[in-house]
Amino acid sequence: MKNALKNLACSALLMGMLALVSPAQAQVPQLFATFSQIGQLPSFSYVAGTSGATLGLASAIPVSFQFQADNSFGAAIGQDIMASMTMSAVSAGNAFSSTSFLVQPMKDIELRFTSASATPNSGDLLKMTLSTGNLVARAGGQTARLTGTESTTSTDRVTFESSYLDFAPQLLAKNYSISFTSVAPAVANGGNGSLAPFTATGTGNFGSDPLPKPQNSIPEPATLILAALGGLALARRKRHA
Repeated sequence: MKNALKNLACSALLMGMLALVSPAQAQVPQLFATFSQIGQLPSFSYVAGTSGATLGLASAIPVSFQFQADNSFGAAIGQDIMASMTMSAVSAGNAFSSTSFLVQPMKDIELRFTSASATPNSGDLLKMTLSTGNLVARAGGQTARLTGTESTTSTDRVTFESSYLDFAPQLLAKNYSISFTSVAPAVANGGNGSLAPFTATGTGNFGSDPLPKPQNSIPEPATLILAALGGLALARRKRHA
């Protein structure tokens, strides 16, 4: 009975993942932001311990962040914004398998992106927190995905915050999908309720329905340089006055 319930849960999860990319699905979140890790160094790590497992980054890493929803952010759609990323998550229950897939429930997930060209304490490009998610991988594979969707039929709770996007209006659906590649060693069940430890590189997509509205402008490097030069010129005038 227990295995049957696990198989049913995994089947429902996989159907949900397919629904994320189905154009016919009602209230499908629309893509508003993406990121990709700079460099191929496997910075993400899944570590199993006696009291559970963690997934995330030991320290902030450089990423290329892009807005995809609107062109009035002070950065064009698809323009690379150099940013730093932090991430943390902990396991929520035991990993289980169904057919060739392994599923590790996760909780307390947080991702944060801060523009490298913005002034200090100017806010986040994007911060995402969520109650639960699922790390899904094929046994023996070198890819994995952390994914979840908040909708009227989902138990996941996804929260988006940004200094440059307005998430105040009610959203009908929100989702995220973090893809891990170059997983090493290959994904395996490590026993004791966790997957075997691994490291990986990562990319990700974020979506909502409706799309968030832009607010504020993101300082571009050139703008910051001009602002700095203007400040220096003003200081010199004051000294000579």
